Amino acid sequence: MTDSSRKNELLYRVYAVLFIFFVFALVIAFKVVKISIVEGDHWRAKKEKLYLKWQALETQRGNIYADDGQSLLATSVEFFDIGMDPTVVSSSIFDEGIIGLSEGLAKLYPRRTAEEWRLYIVKKRANKSEYLPVVKNADHHEMEKVSRLPILKHGRLKGGLVKDLAYQRVKPYRQLASRAIGLDREKRRVGLEHSFNRLLKGEERVILTKGVPNGAKRLYIPVDNPTEYEIIKGKDIHTTINVSMQDIVHNELLRGLKEHDAPKGTAVIMEVETGRIVAMSNLSKNNAGEYGEFENFAVAHSSEPGSTMKAASVLALLDDDFAHSKSIVDFSMGKKNFYGLDMFDSGYHNISKSTLREALERSSNVGIASAVDDAYGRTKKWTQYSDKLRAFGLHEPSGIEIDGEPKPFVKHYKVNKREWWSTTIPWMAHGYEMKMTPLQVLRFYNAIANDGKLMDAQLVTGIQSGNKIEKTFQPKVKRDSIASIESIRELQTMLEGVVDNGTGKKLKSKYYRFAGKTGTTKVGYAGDGEVEYNASFVGYWPADAPKYSMIVVVYGLTGNLYYGNAVAGPIFKRSMDWSYAIHSDRAQVIASVGDYKGDYTGDVYGYGADYDKIFDDLKVRYAPSGTWIKGQSGQEGEVLNGKAKISRETMPDLEGMGLRDAVYVLENLGVEVSIDGVGRVTKQSLKAGQAIGEREVKLYLN
Repeated sequence: MTDSSRKNELLYRVYAVLFIFFVFALVIAFKVVKISIVEGDHWRAKKEKLYLKWQALETQRGNIYADDGQSLLATSVEFFDIGMDPTVVSSSIFDEGIIGLSEGLAKLYPRRTAEEWRLYIVKKRANKSEYLPVVKNADHHEMEKVSRLPILKHGRLKGGLVKDLAYQRVKPYRQLASRAIGLDREKRRVGLEHSFNRLLKGEERVILTKGVPNGAKRLYIPVDNPTEYEIIKGKDIHTTINVSMQDIVHNELLRGLKEHDAPKGTAVIMEVETGRIVAMSNLSKNNAGEYGEFENFAVAHSSEPGSTMKAASVLALLDDDFAHSKSIVDFSMGKKNFYGLDMFDSGYHNISKSTLREALERSSNVGIASAVDDAYGRTKKWTQYSDKLRAFGLHEPSGIEIDGEPKPFVKHYKVNKREWWSTTIPWMAHGYEMKMTPLQVLRFYNAIANDGKLMDAQLVTGIQSGNKIEKTFQPKVKRDSIASIESIRELQTMLEGVVDNGTGKKLKSKYYRFAGKTGTTKVGYAGDGEVEYNASFVGYWPADAPKYSMIVVVYGLTGNLYYGNAVAGPIFKRSMDWSYAIHSDRAQVIASVGDYKGDYTGDVYGYGADYDKIFDDLKVRYAPSGTWIKGQSGQEGEVLNGKAKISRETMPDLEGMGLRDAVYVLENLGVEVSIDGVGRVTKQSLKAGQAIGEREVKLYLN
């Protein structure tokens, strides 16, 4: 055979194959047109008659972790609506198992006796009911018990077992950082649950469901059992929240609000070097007068910052070389008229003139306004002042990953000419005619503590898929320097003076030095014409090597006690004391802010190295432990420890262990964990000593 004939033969074969594919394509196209158009109404009517519907299968939402990568701030707990389709069960299986099934259900759910359960099921079967409910919101352990009962143990097709899987979002630490973590609700998510919803919820899958009679409505249940599908889990989010610091801030803010019967308040701690938010608490009263995390004031609530902005005015004067800390400014005895409008200090005094440093230390409205107006106002250098505030980043959002943050309103002469008056410069100088959130104010002070480096606020450090961190987020530098290092250092010294000699003097600590600024803002009138105030304190510590910055704002104060140093200052100070105690290897300072006496009474159960460090720091006598310890107190101030044995084959006894340690143990044993409550473990669904296998264990905490 010649090459030409071989070539022709191959071409004929190719044409033949293409022709066959073409015919098949025509047949398929014809069928599609026939079914969808010609017979469409027939099949749609049949589908409606069978009550079939495609519905989304709920996925397991990803976890939200604290900064240690272990403490769960939000997680999804699975639960089941369990029912039965008695019409699919054969007569032999039904007759053989109905007595055992009825007795088993009566033990689990004694709302009916065994005979009542039997009659209920038999009646439903006789009426050809395709679904009868057994229990709603059952946990995994409960679901397994029901699934092992007679008849139901044969599964969906032979035993009629219907298990509708769903997930419930829980926060193991409840109110701690609750608003920053957010809410997962169908209509309106907030916080991280909203901002990272696409990653947390994972990929969506649809399943075929069938409608069965359920009273006046139809209940749609899966045609196949959804628990037989591979579980689809969303991605996990790692945050910057430190559980210990968050606990401190939450409780100290709550204590302060209760002391002053304040309607709401917020407190935020930021890591100076990175801008990471280690604690964020937002508390307000509900209609019942109870405090809870209902709104994120730190991120979303703008108001006039008041005296905390005097530091920005001073920095502008220093950096533009209009003044220095020893420059003499006009105090006017605490009252001065600016362009026809009177300005007052918090009280009259006998100071006519003094230094710029004392004006900041005493938080003199008149002193700061006079210095700024002399430099920028009377000379009509309005644009220069506006540009300087922008150079500090005061006009920018904080950069936090939570949606809903408003842009700061900080006037600029060229942008806001219609709202610019002769009084604008002196009033902006002490924090009015502008609006900022607490987090935006804190970001500025964090830059001062950071030697001028402006960081974006950060709440998320990484995204995890399965056991692998697939993306990490590094701290973001917004500006390498907002002002000269000389100006920053001079302002740092002046802010330390506020605590050493000025309005923050009563907050001074004997253990360490810190810097800060008080703020008291008049915001309007409450009922009966009573004036309303916001009290604030913002600063950083320790002064010589700042590690953390913090802001506290208490809103809506009335009456006679509303100053920042008297209301917000103590919350700041107590939170700072606890933080310093935790991070400075000087735990004895705790005794000065809490009820701790230095001796230990009670049981211990957990990771040995943690307890070794705690007892060593607190000078408590103890017996050195093993890797995992379980022990109890002996005489006062003495702890008797013993090694706790944890096997890889059998379930350990976790009662008395803290949540973090218990979850760590079980996850390392390859066990899925679900949680109910907070605190220490008081009960576990799988008893100690039982074989673990591939089970899920539920931990009940007090």
